[in-house]
Amino acid sequence: MLTASPMTTALLIALILGTAGSAWLWLVHNRATVIALGLKALAAMRWRESSRFVIEALESQGFSASRLAPDADRGQNADLLLNRGEQTWLLSFKQGVDYRVEPGIVSQLAAAVRDSNASGGIVATLGTINPEVRKHPQGIELIDGATLWPLISPLLPPSLHEDIVARSRRRTVRATGVAWILALLVGFLASLLIPEAVVDPARDSAAATTEVLAPRDSESSSAAPAPAEVPAIAGTEDEQRRDIAAAVARLPGIARASWATRSTLVALLDAGASDRQIDGICKVLSPYGDLRYSRVQLQPPPGSESPVRFLQCTWN
Repeated sequence: MLTASPMTTALLIALILGTAGSAWLWLVHNRATVIALGLKALAAMRWRESSRFVIEALESQGFSASRLAPDADRGQNADLLLNRGEQTWLLSFKQGVDYRVEPGIVSQLAAAVRDSNASGGIVATLGTINPEVRKHPQGIELIDGATLWPLISPLLPPSLHEDIVARSRRRTVRATGVAWILALLVGFLASLLIPEAVVDPARDSAAATTEVLAPRDSESSSAAPAPAEVPAIAGTEDEQRRDIAAAVARLPGIARASWATRSTLVALLDAGASDRQIDGICKVLSPYGDLRYSRVQLQPPPGSESPVRFLQCTWN
């Protein structure tokens, strides 16, 4: 059964993971979802309607739609003509969200700009652009879907924009719920991997740092052993731990003692061990400086239904 410490660990891990996951979902994933849904909505429109939003978005940069259509005989191999003051620009718009602008498209528009003596060219797409194309744009302005969406978003009908945002929010809410469930699961599993040190009486405690069996003789059953002598305060911390374990193991009511961790001393109790006998453990710890603040785990004898208890000695 989990004790308070593993449960606290599980909740702490779940809180950290859940908070981090929620922050990422709402600050990053939700925005990406809005963009993806918005671009899909534009792709579902007719090309002429979608391209009109693109032209309106470019108006913030000084462009306007030309009344003239591209003339292939004049080298204007483009989808649309744009005016920027007295200048003429060529626009190639690729509507699909899965479309990928490759070097051939850019080369074709660059040639059309030269042949028609246009001032420049723009390739806009709801999809993506090959990174190699960005390295060699040939004087063509490149706009992908992620860049285009913030320009078009304010121009959409309010009902369409609100629907896109609401759908994205619903998806993010569901994803957040799943993230917290996973965070709780990870926290629970982590707590199983780092449990409180509890000695199983039925198992060999070979994993303990030090274990000292209490000596028994023929007179111990009828007369209580003499109180443990205070060990000398000398040696390294590990040597002091061995001294403490040996002294505690000699106390009446204690079957054996060992260190489960560097700060947890495990004392296996005899059947019928009294509180007064257990208090003797604190007397053993008293002169040992920092080690006297160690936690003591009181392990009931094998077959006992008594729960594991913990003792923390207090000092004035």
